[in-house]
Parts: sequence; C-alpha cells; structure tokens
Amino acid sequence: MKQYKITGNWSDGRKTVTVNLPVMYFQEGDSHIAYVPVLDLSGYGNNQDEAMQSLNIVLQNYFDYTIKKNTLAEDLKAHGWTVRKKTKPYIAPELTDLINQNEYLHDIVNKKPYIMHRIDVALPEYA
Repeated sequence: MKQYKITGNWSDGRKTVTVNLPVMYFQEGDSHIAYVPVLDLSGYGNNQDEAMQSLNIVLQNYFDYTIKKNTLAEDLKAHGWTVRKKTKPYIAPELTDLINQNEYLHDIVNKKPYIMHRIDVALPEYA
C-alpha cells in the first residue's frame, strides 16, 4: 500500500505540529471511500488512489478554512479532540470511543470490509 502524506500550505510563520490520523478505506457500491473518522471527513473516487487524492483536497480545504476563520481548535474539540497549548497540543479521540458515537463509523467497522492506514498532517502549533 502506498504511503500518503497530506501537506498544507499554511506558511503563516507559526510552528507546526504533525498529527497522525487514521484513514479507513472501503467501498460503497462502485465508489472507493477514504474516511478520516476523527474528523468525520471523507474523499471518494473510482479506486483507492483517487479516493486518497479526493481526501487530500477535502483535508486541505478543511484546514485552510478553519485556520483562516480561526475555528480549528473549536471544530477539533467538537469532534472529541483535546486541544491545549502545552506539549502534545492535539490529541485525537480514540477510535474505540468514536465507534459508539458515530453511526457511520459503527456501520463501517461492523458491516464493511475496510483497510486502516495512517497519514501525517501538519497543523499550526496552536489553533
């Protein structure tokens, strides 16, 4: 399986922190889906590579928008993240906790064949 690294264009002079996000790959009908459950975001395509390219665009747009609007920390918290100014400024929720809260994720884990992968994403040191 290919290794993917999501990169953003957030050169505002701030330091960045790299977070490692889980990505689930599965199919719905003829579509291939790349889903990041800790952000509840997904991309799709005709194959896994296209799904990952789509997810890359979705993630870049998400981070670009929330950083420019200064709502990244608020949105991450709404998705169950811990956000703080100390060491490890971003802590994603555990997937095991999300499974019971997110029906879509619960359905994927219990009813669909999927592949789990992880990607690195660079975020501003403090949102």
